[in-house]
Amino acid sequence: MFPNPPLETIDFRDLMTVAEAAAWLHVKPVTIRQWIHRGKLTHVDVDGSGPKLYHREVLAQAEKEAWDNGADRPIRGGRKRDLQARAA
Repeated sequence: MFPNPPLETIDFRDLMTVAEAAAWLHVKPVTIRQWIHRGKLTHVDVDGSGPKLYHREVLAQAEKEAWDNGADRPIRGGRKRDLQARAA
């Protein structure tokens, strides 16, 4: 759903593992894995080996979409009210 930028334009400091992305977005790693399973995120294919890495901008887009669709609603187990979506 949210495409990665071309590999030659990526700053590799903007790539994160699932655990790093979850910590950055203040969500559980299972949330990131759900976005992957639902097709919202795809990993950046750097060299085919090592951990799967995800681009910061694409993660921010997926998080914004989740917030726009009500992820902050307490009934859905959303986030703490003092947190806000990150701008892409």
